[in-house]
Amino acid sequence: MLLHFGGLGDPGGPLTGRLRELFRQQHNSRFFAAALAGVEAALEIVGREECARFLPGGLPVRDWLADPGERPVPAAGGSVAEGVLLHLYQLCVLQPGPGNPLARAGGLRPVGAVGHSLGSYAAMFAALPVEGRREYAAAAGRSVAQVTVALLRCHQVAPAARQPDPELLRRHAELGPAAGVPGAMAAVVGPQREALDEAISRSGDGPGGSAGIGLVNSPTFHVLTGGAEALMRLRLAEGGLFERPGTRWSYLGATAPFHSPVLAPAMPLIGRDVDRHWQPVKGDELTVPVYGTGTPADLRSSPHVLYEVAEQQMCRPFDWPAVVDAAMAELDPELVLDLGPGASAAALTRARLRESGSAARFTSL
Repeated sequence: MLLHFGGLGDPGGPLTGRLRELFRQQHNSRFFAAALAGVEAALEIVGREECARFLPGGLPVRDWLADPGERPVPAAGGSVAEGVLLHLYQLCVLQPGPGNPLARAGGLRPVGAVGHSLGSYAAMFAALPVEGRREYAAAAGRSVAQVTVALLRCHQVAPAARQPDPELLRRHAELGPAAGVPGAMAAVVGPQREALDEAISRSGDGPGGSAGIGLVNSPTFHVLTGGAEALMRLRLAEGGLFERPGTRWSYLGATAPFHSPVLAPAMPLIGRDVDRHWQPVKGDELTVPVYGTGTPADLRSSPHVLYEVAEQQMCRPFDWPAVVDAAMAELDPELVLDLGPGASAAALTRARLRESGSAARFTSL
């Protein structure tokens, strides 16, 4: 059985509702106590005053989960909030005890794990040698702190959004309401990789940096990254490509340009944080193969798994079909068990399995 975890940019509103339900269940109290302590530890590590600069509302995760209503998490939390909640959910449903999905897998044991983008953290965690609910809760608290720190550091180093050139804004507005609100990342469906590479090369550097391919989701589904101004400039310069029939461009809600060299300055900070506050994880500590890098490679060969996973999510491009292909070819699992929580990564993997003729069953929680 191959464990499969989704990433950012997909769960939306239902994730908060699922987490609130899990938070109310008494048998999860130890887990959430440790996880919420991990969030607070991360804020202390980065510095609450510094975090307030780019996260003015803080991270009141307990308040969000204890809310009895259906109010969404405030948008001001951005990708930090979304990433923390994503990791909380994935680790909560994976914990041993009532509701554990592995108990419903017909006796199959995990032979490996894959994670789409930020889901790589959960895939790595699933391969750690942790036993018992008490030890699991403590390990989960550390993992939540590590993910929160990484997300905070990325927003700390991300260039402050400057007012784009008025002429650029005017030209972008002429594309009409369907153009969307410019953001740090954009999903593009239609063009092949080669066409995108050529367009990006022609666009080059400019005010606000340069655009690049952050995620390859399929041969015709890519996520561009680099910042709002760079993406607007690329879209306007390559209208013949992005406005052709059958092509869709959608700005994402990401509040930092993940999978972009723009965030490379975060890596020394994240590496220092890991070395100062936690025991670094070596690849030979993982109990099963984990595929979550753009190479793709089994993380068991990594000398510093936490650093490599962070670097992949923050500032390196990510090729999801290559990750899936490598895991399926080397492990040949009977079942791919998707722990979600969104549908996007699951849909991409299902399509890849069909294309490859794989006989593996795919099941989502």
